[in-house]
Amino acid sequence: MQIVFTYLMSGVFIWFAIDSVGASGWSFFSVLYVVFSTSYFVRASKILEVYFKIKKGPKP
Repeated sequence: MQIVFTYLMSGVFIWFAIDSVGASGWSFFSVLYVVFSTSYFVRASKILEVYFKIKKGPKP
């Protein structure tokens, strides 16, 4: 559930960035939205990778 929420937050910040760039060009907040979006996307990807490693796990 946390992985889905984190990807969703990444999408929200991407939407904010696109909307902000469309309205006023590349401003401070546009760059900030992109940084937050990237951070959330990377965090979710790392959590997903750990999840699959744990799920695969060592087979007895």
